[in-house]
Amino acid sequence: MRESYDAAIGLMSRDWLTFNSYRTQLVSMVFGMLTSLTLYYFLSKLVNVASFPSHQSYFSFVVIGMVILSVLQSTIGIAATLRGELVAGTFERLILSPFGPIPAMVSMMIFPFVMSLVSAVLMLGLAAAVFGVALRWDTAALAVPVMILGTGVFTAFGMLMAATTLIFKRAAGGLGLVLTIIALTSGLYFPIALLPGYLQWISEVQPFTPAVDLLRNLLVGTPLKGSAWADVAKMVGFLIIMIPLGLLALRGGLRHAQRRGTIMEY
Repeated sequence: MRESYDAAIGLMSRDWLTFNSYRTQLVSMVFGMLTSLTLYYFLSKLVNVASFPSHQSYFSFVVIGMVILSVLQSTIGIAATLRGELVAGTFERLILSPFGPIPAMVSMMIFPFVMSLVSAVLMLGLAAAVFGVALRWDTAALAVPVMILGTGVFTAFGMLMAATTLIFKRAAGGLGLVLTIIALTSGLYFPIALLPGYLQWISEVQPFTPAVDLLRNLLVGTPLKGSAWADVAKMVGFLIIMIPLGLLALRGGLRHAQRRGTIMEY
């Protein structure tokens, strides 16, 4: 147990050193946030529909969507990270190490996730301080367990994406398509009620919509369509199903690549 903990910390330390080696990366991250927030702040002034009583209410709505997307990108981005390990020729060290390939691949999600949380807090702070987003501090603490629960679901989805990378060796195109579908069907940028009826059912059968709805309600007071406990139950159900499925997919993808002799190909 101690060895596994040390190995996971070692991977985090490696990722931090890599991140920190690019001296302007933090500045670029903050500048990118301000640019995105400014863009959506002025775009929100064009929104004049009954769903949002004010321009600021839509801006608050989309800010939470941006925060959730950054956390989601950090977890399913394991596919691109794994692709980078294959190209660099460092994945073989993880396969042969006592830590094992499956724990190593899961541990590679930790640092991006931590950075996404830092990014999320920073983005919310900038939105509140610079653009006047009114955060609900009385319920903001409840967003933490919801975020943890949602992260479990996101991580399971990330493992599925990593498994496809082991098999097909490609990540970028698939990741972009997946993120686009999630953004459209989970209401990250606009209410799902605006979607055609034949697409709205997708939002009801995927695990991201409940997390989005709950976090919006807790952080900026967006009304829920149904019961909060029903959304929590959906997330727990998805977590129970998807974590084992994600681990099975990772093991299956690894064994497939080993049998075909393509484990180190990229």
